[in-house]
Amino acid sequence: MKRLLALVLILVASQGIAQSKPSLLNVRKIYVEKMDDNLDHYLTSEISRKFHGNMTVVLDRSQADAILRGVSLGAQNTSKGTVELVDPSEKVVLWSGTAGDRDVKFLAMKHGGEEQIAEKLVAQMKKAMQP
Repeated sequence: MKRLLALVLILVASQGIAQSKPSLLNVRKIYVEKMDDNLDHYLTSEISRKFHGNMTVVLDRSQADAILRGVSLGAQNTSKGTVELVDPSEKVVLWSGTAGDRDVKFLAMKHGGEEQIAEKLVAQMKKAMQP
């Protein structure tokens, strides 16, 4: 009987660990870190626009399911940027994306280039989140 109880407890504990494992599909609240050239503002706006309320941008890091941060945004007036979505402990990368190509470089120097980059990044993230 004790062995059966111990086995049940182990199964329940392992199931709890599996459920707490970070997953991109479970992200509903995102905290967006400050980024160069105010890209964070454009990303926040684009997330609200593309996810239609299925994803919320929160202002308090502790309320987030994931954190969106800039990894490599390049030098000023460059159009290539890489961002990553990490779990709240910042130990697991749930998703990473890069936007930019030779056409976007020209856009980044014009007004609205950051918007184009944010649009591409959020489109990539949304596609990755689809089951």
